[in-house]
Amino acid sequence: MLGKFFYGQLPLRVAFWQFSILGLLVGGFITRLLMTLLKQTMNYDTNFIRVAINSLSFLQNNTVALAYFAFYVAAFIALCIYAVICIMAMWNTYKEYDKSKVLAIICLLIIIALSYFVIKFSIY
Repeated sequence: MLGKFFYGQLPLRVAFWQFSILGLLVGGFITRLLMTLLKQTMNYDTNFIRVAINSLSFLQNNTVALAYFAFYVAAFIALCIYAVICIMAMWNTYKEYDKSKVLAIICLLIIIALSYFVIKFSIY
């Protein structure tokens, strides 16, 4: 099913709502949740990534913080990759969509903007 999404073989409605919007929002929520858990574990330090990298001894002593940090980094990388896949898939869907090119380009622009904001709000 993800292959059909990537190659633009799904209807615009399914590609836009189910895969792009819902997928990006769920991925952003999971990444934001992991970041919040990591901040709580590290006592709400605003520069928690810099602190975690500079003081690896803190992460070695606190296995929960290390686990949250590893899961956060993995989720963030996966979210970035999925955002690129969504943009490429919506471009392929745009090329295959015959009814209204204006609607397809609007959907593509919305996914580009949503990808930017989801990644931005997953960092801080």
